[in-house]
Amino acid sequence: MTLQLEHFILGELSTNCYLIHDGAEAFLIDPATPSWEIKEEIETRNLGLRYIINTHGHIDHIGGNAFFKEHFPQAQLVIGERDLIYLTNPDLNLSRDFSSPFISPLPDWVVRENNLFLNTPWGKLSFLLTPGHTPGSVCLFLPVENWLFSGDTLFAGSVGRTDLPGGSFRDLISSLEEIFNSFPDTVSVFPGHGPFTNLAREKKENFYYLQYLARD
Repeated sequence: MTLQLEHFILGELSTNCYLIHDGAEAFLIDPATPSWEIKEEIETRNLGLRYIINTHGHIDHIGGNAFFKEHFPQAQLVIGERDLIYLTNPDLNLSRDFSSPFISPLPDWVVRENNLFLNTPWGKLSFLLTPGHTPGSVCLFLPVENWLFSGDTLFAGSVGRTDLPGGSFRDLISSLEEIFNSFPDTVSVFPGHGPFTNLAREKKENFYYLQYLARD
């Protein structure tokens, strides 16, 4: 079985949105805005959208939640527990600053310490709690393809900012350490913004890994 990963760039902040499917079942990661293109792609392929997953609660990652829940009500909305409050607080989710105040539907499933796996037709989708960019940021790992969706925690050559409400640089560095210790170098990384990468490349080129985590 081969999974397909479709990549869309949405919104003013060029958020990476990912649609993963096997031709029948699908899940959507970080719908930044409503997207008729993605809706039509799901409907044209007759995909069953099982999950809508937010890596964290900023507007450029949750702005399409209401749209996709409206059109695919069977899909379960998923977010990290500590970012629950971001969904309904326009000051925390930054929508008041970037556009107009936005309140997302509440999630159907919450990622927490004792609830780190989702069942999919392709095996378990696992979550890693990665606070720093926001308190409830999560990364998703799909073992069957060796894919890691890192949200705004890890970028190619960089990391997410920590000067926004709830951010913590110390937590972010701890989360980076957790990522690099949890997965092999061969893992492909699909971040919330910018180009794709892998952990081997980040160990060689990422300033924050080299500055704070690399061992002599």
